[in-house]
Order: sequence, then structure tokens, then C-alpha cells
Amino acid sequence: MNTTSEYNSLKSICQNRKSIRCFSNQLLTDDQITAIREITQTAPYASGKKNWELLVVTDQVIIRDLAGIVRNRSRELGEQVRSDFRDMFLEYSTHFAAFKSAPALFIPVFKVQPSLSLMLEGTDDGVGRWERDNYVKSISGVTMLVQLAAASLELGSCCMTGPLLAEEEIALRIGVKRGFEIGAVIPVGYRE
Repeated sequence: MNTTSEYNSLKSICQNRKSIRCFSNQLLTDDQITAIREITQTAPYASGKKNWELLVVTDQVIIRDLAGIVRNRSRELGEQVRSDFRDMFLEYSTHFAAFKSAPALFIPVFKVQPSLSLMLEGTDDGVGRWERDNYVKSISGVTMLVQLAAASLELGSCCMTGPLLAEEEIALRIGVKRGFEIGAVIPVGYRE
């Protein structure tokens, strides 16, 4: 095994990976989606519990619906933003729905499963937050693997958390299991 060659291949993938938000209308193949999913299964996870799943949305109607949900939520929030920041927020928030042209969305979801906090008597002294942070860190690994796998297949991607301002509505529309949270929305596809 030539570890230098493997390292250089990985380094090249990492260096060439770019976040993109505009995609061509070319669909992904089932093989590409499967390949990305397989790579994510190598992600480490907190507390020895694989408490995450990777949802994949390829239905273009649902993707457009999700973009509409995010735009509506951004407008609602914009009405609450101080007037001296409103225009800036509304302009910036247009990027939250940039996934609308993607042929596929990879959406890692996770469930916090308290363990140590259940063993404590009295207050948890921040242990509950620590437990949640562990699961968020685990899902971050999954998120990065989606993007690296996409790049290795010469696809573009972008890790988006702005859409999570509408997390509840997104979760309802795509059928996220009760008790699970969305870690990110990762559009994947061919560059425009």
C-alpha cells in the first residue's frame, strides 16, 4: 500500500472541494447516491451510539417546496429584525434557499440520547449540553464525509445551516422521525 499516494489523493480532493450553490439540472445516478451514503457510514460517532441517519431528497417538487418554506421563514424573521438591519438580513437570507436548483439534498439527522445526564442526581451541571454537543460533533463528521465523497465523484456540494431557521417545517415536509434534529442541508450535484 502506497500511503503517500493515498494521502496525496485525499489532499487533492480536500483542496479541490469547493462550496457551490448553483447546480445544473443533471440528475445524480443511484450509484452516486449510494456511494456517498456508503462513505458516510464510516463516520465516527459519540458515545458509541450511531444515533444518526442520512436522508436523501431527490424529488424536485419537494426540493422546491423546501426552498419556499425557507424563503417564507426568512421573510417572517425579516419582519422581526431591527429596521436598520432588515435589508441586510433579507438580502443575506436569500442564500438560505440556494439549494433550490440541486438535484439532491443530503440531510443528516441525529437524536440526542442522554446517558450521563440520566445518572446524575440534581442539576446536570451542563452535562446535557455536553451530550448534545457530542452528537452535533458526530453529525459534523457525517456532513464533511458527504462533501468529500461528492468531491471525489466530481460533484459539487455545500454545507448549509441557514435553512435550519425553518427546521420544524422542513422536518415535517420530509418526514423526519420524531425526536430527531436536522444537522444540515447539503445540496449535491453537478456544477452549473
